[in-house]
Amino acid sequence: MTAAALAARVGTTKSQILAYENGHQTPDPKRIRELAEALDVMPQMLMRRGHRRHWDLADIRRASGLTAKDVVEKLCISPKSYRRFEQNGIVPVRRPSFLDDVSGALGVPQRQLQKAIDNVPAVKERRQLTAVLTDSLANRYVSKPGTWKGPDIDDPCVLQLSTLYGRPPQRIRRLMTHLLGELRQMSVRMQREKIIADFDPEPMRQQRAWAAIERWGELYDQEIERIPKLLEGFHRAAQPSDAWRVLVNLHDAGTHPDGSWVFSTLLGRPETLQLLPRSLVWQQTFDEVTAAQLTPNGRLHVRNFQGLYAALYPGLRRPRPQTSRQSQGASRTSRPEASFTLPGRQERFVIPHYVVDELLLEGKSTLELTVAPNVRFSMGLNGSSMTSGGSTRPSVSTEQPP
Repeated sequence: MTAAALAARVGTTKSQILAYENGHQTPDPKRIRELAEALDVMPQMLMRRGHRRHWDLADIRRASGLTAKDVVEKLCISPKSYRRFEQNGIVPVRRPSFLDDVSGALGVPQRQLQKAIDNVPAVKERRQLTAVLTDSLANRYVSKPGTWKGPDIDDPCVLQLSTLYGRPPQRIRRLMTHLLGELRQMSVRMQREKIIADFDPEPMRQQRAWAAIERWGELYDQEIERIPKLLEGFHRAAQPSDAWRVLVNLHDAGTHPDGSWVFSTLLGRPETLQLLPRSLVWQQTFDEVTAAQLTPNGRLHVRNFQGLYAALYPGLRRPRPQTSRQSQGASRTSRPEASFTLPGRQERFVIPHYVVDELLLEGKSTLELTVAPNVRFSMGLNGSSMTSGGSTRPSVSTEQPP
């Protein structure tokens, strides 16, 4: 295609096309989109892709051939909220699936979007300042004598972190109380080992104590360096309490890609399930039965942020530690796993243990669910365990709808 032919297709001049090609001018997002359509390529193919690892959110948007107004309309969000996200990397509080929505609107993978947020200058500055503020809080509170209460709500560092992340001071204080509390435990261990190193009469025990002090000191430094990244990631992807409960339930049921599924009716309210980010939870319909499982990113999310969620929602059940199959078998002899398949399908479904526990507390002997108009599920319970020995085989029947 000649420059003149391309110019005719996009409604401009040959000289303008040559200016783009020679790098003398940069097309606006609308023109990028028009050029991509004329050349039958994705808009990002027209960008300097060798620099992609340095792109920030604005670069990603322009590379997608979109203006800020286009994205605002796609996301149904206020211009102020989107500007706050693009310029400062702050995700709206009441939009738990916001990053998934942005990823879809810009047509980029979640990983590329996360990298672009990290490249925003304001985000880089926030992480650096968070490291400074964390050091200040640690120096002030970690070794403070008395019962552990965490930082004061009106501490200047807490208030500054609140402003940086666009979250209430009460929320920041709870998170920092948890994070600094872990540092305090390490500090206490180091102090105990220091006493042994200084006063124990046995040289061997003194030597081990000095080695322990060095080890705990390294862990302390690693943990305090990890806090800015942890806070940044958590405030991007944090879920409300009801959504976190669903993630914990899926985690405890052992769901994973290419593995088991859980009936959506056992997980939470329909409106909660509709808002779950696709990057954390996969949902699929099997013969009119909707089920869900954690994505790899969802499992990582639960593992990385469970402590911070516990600080925010102390009344909710925490995820169970993941153990080996052997230890799982030993600990679950009184509560075998209820697994089954639907008629004519190979996918494996499980009933979460918390569902069985709730039934046992209520004194019920049978779990019965209508999971779809033509699928009914029932499972018998016997005393404190489920029937049929070490492997529960619930009854799943299909009926023709009336």
